[in-house]
This record gives sequence, C-alpha cells and structure tokens, in this order.
Amino acid sequence: MKKNVFKNLLILSVLAVLFFSLIPGKIQAEPLVPCGGEGQPDCELCHLFVLLDNIVKFVLQKLVPPIAALMLVFGGSMFFAAAGDPAKIGKAKGLLTSVAIGLVIIYGAYLLISSFFLIIGVNEWTGLQNWFEYPCEPGA
Repeated sequence: MKKNVFKNLLILSVLAVLFFSLIPGKIQAEPLVPCGGEGQPDCELCHLFVLLDNIVKFVLQKLVPPIAALMLVFGGSMFFAAAGDPAKIGKAKGLLTSVAIGLVIIYGAYLLISSFFLIIGVNEWTGLQNWFEYPCEPGA
C-alpha cells in the first residue's frame, strides 16, 4: 500500500515539475488587470471584464495545452507499459479518450459561443470589433 502511495506521489511530483517548467516566467510578471497599482489608474467596472478576459485567455492558451500534453504523454506511457495486460490497456485508452473529449468540450464550447455571437451580430449592436475584446480606457 505504501509503495503505491510513494509511486503516485513521485509521478505527481515529476508531472508538477514538468508542468511548471513549461510555463514561461513572463506569465507571472504580467498583472491580471492594468489598474490599481502604483502609477496606474483606479480600477473601474470595465476592469472586471478585462480580468475575466485575461483569466479565460490564460486558461485556454497557457494552462490547458501543457496539461493536455502531459496527460497524453502519461496515457501513452501507460499504454506502452501495459505489456499486453488488458486492464492496463483499458485504463490507458480511457485516459487518452478522456483527454481528447475534454479538449473537444473546452475548445468546442469557446467555438460554439463565438459562432453564436457572430450569428446574432453582437459586434453590430455593441460597436465592438470582437465580442471577447472589451475596451477599457481610464474614465470610460
């Protein structure tokens, strides 16, 4: 029992190190909102939308791809390490299928929302170029 816990902890530690080594240091240096700091304007309501946009961009562009890549590598290594054991092969296939389904759900939802807003013409009645870009100037 303790051997499995140690093995799982070791695998989790290696994956965490790999994951955090894939994230560039530049990400932590950029603020989520361009307000409230020294020499910056006070935060207003429009900065809430900037915050939400930055969180969505971070998750979709910086967080999901490395995690998906690590899980695909982990599932592939499980598949090769199965050595013909049907139970282990089933677990590996299940992991690879789950990663693929998760990516389709995540990016498919974004595509569905974008298509919906394009069809109903959000940019025409809001005056915005893109629905996901919210202008936020001081005093606006």
